[in-house]
Amino acid sequence: MSGSGIDRYVKRDPRTGVYQYYRRIPTVIPQDPENVRTHIHHSLKTKDLQTALATARRVHESVETLWRDFLEGKNSVQSWELHEKRVALAQAYGYLHKPLSSVLAGPIDEIVARTLDARDAAKNPTAVAALLGIEPRQNPRISEVWGLYATHARAALAGMSPGQLSAHETSRKRALSYLRDQLGDVGLADISRTEVLKFRDWWMTKVEKEGLRAYTANRSFTDIKGMLAVVDGALRTSFHAVWEKVSLPETNKTKLRKRPMFDPDWVQERFLAADALNSLNLDARLIVYVMIETGMRLGEVCNLRAQDIRVTDAIPHVEVAERDDRRQKTEYSIRRIPLVGVALWALRQAPQGFPRYADNADSASAAINKQITALKLRQSPRHTIYSLRHTFQFRIENAGASDRMQADLMGHEFGRPLYGDGPEMKRRQALLDGIKFTWSPPTT
Repeated sequence: MSGSGIDRYVKRDPRTGVYQYYRRIPTVIPQDPENVRTHIHHSLKTKDLQTALATARRVHESVETLWRDFLEGKNSVQSWELHEKRVALAQAYGYLHKPLSSVLAGPIDEIVARTLDARDAAKNPTAVAALLGIEPRQNPRISEVWGLYATHARAALAGMSPGQLSAHETSRKRALSYLRDQLGDVGLADISRTEVLKFRDWWMTKVEKEGLRAYTANRSFTDIKGMLAVVDGALRTSFHAVWEKVSLPETNKTKLRKRPMFDPDWVQERFLAADALNSLNLDARLIVYVMIETGMRLGEVCNLRAQDIRVTDAIPHVEVAERDDRRQKTEYSIRRIPLVGVALWALRQAPQGFPRYADNADSASAAINKQITALKLRQSPRHTIYSLRHTFQFRIENAGASDRMQADLMGHEFGRPLYGDGPEMKRRQALLDGIKFTWSPPTT
């Protein structure tokens, strides 16, 4: 951004003949998320070109200073209407609009003159702020939090798939909606510890009345605190401080219960019985078969791509890969799992993966759980399709897999995972081949 060539930003309005300062706003400059603009339109209030150029020079210097402060981290969010109003007020007093730091770094005579004029304008706080470059207290409302968070967390959200982003947004907007319903659309600076504890008490009552788990409330608190941490980093504020150590205790009644596993005999006799899953659509049926012999998470199976499915390799396997277009659950989720039995057959039928459920594992979960309920395949009301993953872990543990091999197959943390060496893959293949379920492919 240079101070030369200002005339290229001076445009004449063909309808009125009045000149204006017209300039594109660089994409690197953060803006008010409620009023994003692509250009600055600042009337120079004259039809005389030379006068317009002189005025434009002052506007240009002000804008350059403002943007330079943005890039140096001194400011984060800007309302352009407010900035233009300050520029105009400062000009009315004969000054260039500058932030306070620049005013104080200027000539002493100018500091004195601005101070005296600000004293005379004491009844007009906006004029005082314009003369002295004082920024107003940052106090965004609850309704503005998501916009601020989304603007300043762009780098952190990079790499999420559209479905992951949607789930991320839905959870956080829900938390803000609950907060706004209880406190009103107040400014973040006006939320005290007392209001936070009242919100916690509301959640406590909701959990008790609706039979919810403490995790549900604590997830809401976590989402709010996470967003406020990002906002604080951008605005140089500390709104999250009053939210520290706010959570609901987990009791035997409210703690999140782990899903039980299916007994292996139940899987063998019920899930793998001839025609047992025929009421499921083909993709859903094949996904179940893959989960049975790999222990993969449902979302991992749904999002397999053709390059992740290696059924023709010397050791047929499937890869939960590191990707640019979606995030895996953890870095340890990245792994290779040999394919045996029903899982190998299933992925030979679907070498391109499952486009129907790609980035939409919730839809697969709903379809599969609905059908296993209708087919009476649930061993108890608490069993879901995810219970197959626990069954797989039980089977490999009882087959004598080391802790390291269990972690590598399940995608759990255990040092740095080794998933590419040949000897290790052969050991995994031998283990899984030795415990695979008995199953015969359909003849039609």
